[in-house]
Amino acid sequence: MINKLSNDEYLESKSFLFHIEPYQLDSGTVIPPHRHEFVELVFIGQGDGIHEYEGNLFPIAAGDVFIIEPGRDHAYRVDHAKGMEVVNVLFVPSLLQQELSALSGFTSFIDFYYMEPFLRSDVSFQAKLTLSPRQMLEVRGVIDQLLQEYRRKESGYQYLIKSKMIELFIILSRMYVSNQNHSLTFMSDDQEMIARVCEFIKRHQAHPLSLEQISQMAGMSQSKFTVLFRQMTGKSFVEYRNAERIQLARQLLATSRDKISRIALDIGYEDLSHFNHIFKKTTGETPSQYRKRMRGTSES
Repeated sequence: MINKLSNDEYLESKSFLFHIEPYQLDSGTVIPPHRHEFVELVFIGQGDGIHEYEGNLFPIAAGDVFIIEPGRDHAYRVDHAKGMEVVNVLFVPSLLQQELSALSGFTSFIDFYYMEPFLRSDVSFQAKLTLSPRQMLEVRGVIDQLLQEYRRKESGYQYLIKSKMIELFIILSRMYVSNQNHSLTFMSDDQEMIARVCEFIKRHQAHPLSLEQISQMAGMSQSKFTVLFRQMTGKSFVEYRNAERIQLARQLLATSRDKISRIALDIGYEDLSHFNHIFKKTTGETPSQYRKRMRGTSES
């Protein structure tokens, strides 16, 4: 049975959904398969071991940094004679909602934060960020500052932790781009590439991805990508993304009691009127009409 780790168990509080903790794992340590509600950023400081991610095995060692998304099954085994030092940074995206939205304009951040775990799920492409000794020192410095602020909890520590998290993401994103050339171009078949892009859009339909960013991830010009994507899906990138978002909105309207404005925001529409327009254009009904028909209730 997979152990499910909740926000309440591991994060500081409902008002500050964050935690950072260093661990020294002895040789032979096995952390059984588990999943969690939060995002986990992992930094390997020393030693090495095996990381099992979604049923696939990956060697990990000092200098490796990677992201574990919520709901992903993973486990660890430590083989190194001296064990393995790990630092786990735990948080939920809503903690940094505005900051993450701002960073989404940078393809380097998209590559590290969203594309790396997405590509890692393919066993044939073992993606991760491996830092050089100099880069490890730089990242370790930011992590040590995060730990210090979190442990001391002095006035304003939550704001400093948020700013340090953004600093960490920017540094790691730059390193990710400079160290490796990660894109979907390792796929020789255009059909396979478009299928993976579609899977990526479904998984991150609420994220404000642009055609320019998706094209760069695929290693294509916008014009070539646009033609291929329409040939394979029958839709433009925006039409496909909107269809995925509206499909999710329909599920949420039918099964949750969240306000329509909250649902619109959660699926990537900051402008409620634009969401209402797209929803009606797609379904023939307004969100309120759809919810009333599906649930027999009006919005409170």
